[in-house]
Amino acid sequence: MGNKPQLYKFTDIENRLHTLEPGQTYIKPFVTSEVSDTMCGGLNFLNQVSVPWDLTCDEIIYCMEGTFRLTCDGESYICNPGDVLYIPKDNHIAYECDEKCVIFYAAYPHDWKQRAGITFVPGIDPEDMPKAS
Repeated sequence: MGNKPQLYKFTDIENRLHTLEPGQTYIKPFVTSEVSDTMCGGLNFLNQVSVPWDLTCDEIIYCMEGTFRLTCDGESYICNPGDVLYIPKDNHIAYECDEKCVIFYAAYPHDWKQRAGITFVPGIDPEDMPKAS
């Protein structure tokens, strides 16, 4: 892990948004356990999808484009561009949208997948999953 800022460009992955079919999601982690020993974050593109999930980390979501909806315990939280949503760990949620949307996420701790024993995340490329230690 270095001690210098790292710049990640939206334009490097923007094409994935344009090729995303209805019912799909694409997650691109930028800040990972290989970069930080405390937090992680990246972008999530969604298109007419509902992804149920048991959240095992604290998460902050920033809606960049479109309308994003998070459902938790039967309540929906609607995020429009510029809105920020905090979700505490240990909640059963669903990431949802009725059109294409883009969200930025930041999560703590950085190794939540490893701690929970998670080996598959819907929408994430296998090469972006943490390597088994």
